[in-house]
Amino acid sequence: MKTRLKTIHEEEYSDRSRVLGVLLNYNEEEGFKDSLIYIFNQERATYVFFNIIVDMIDYLMWNDSKAKRAYMEEKEFDWYYDNEIDGAFTDKLTWSEK
Repeated sequence: MKTRLKTIHEEEYSDRSRVLGVLLNYNEEEGFKDSLIYIFNQERATYVFFNIIVDMIDYLMWNDSKAKRAYMEEKEFDWYYDNEIDGAFTDKLTWSEK
């Protein structure tokens, strides 16, 4: 199955240091849809992905190192965003363990 990525919502911090957003991974022909929450750190040019909002909140508010997350550099993410992906995007991520 081939999938694509689409940003469906973004909000930028007032100091422009980070962007919070929702990413959709989809294949319309096969009816596949999955979403991820992300933080993009402008200074580090790195994305942090979360499966659930609660993990993102724990990570941001409490600096919770146990929150399940995955990291990806901007350059690698841009490639996935601009191209079709073989399978689900979440399969391309290396998730931290709780």
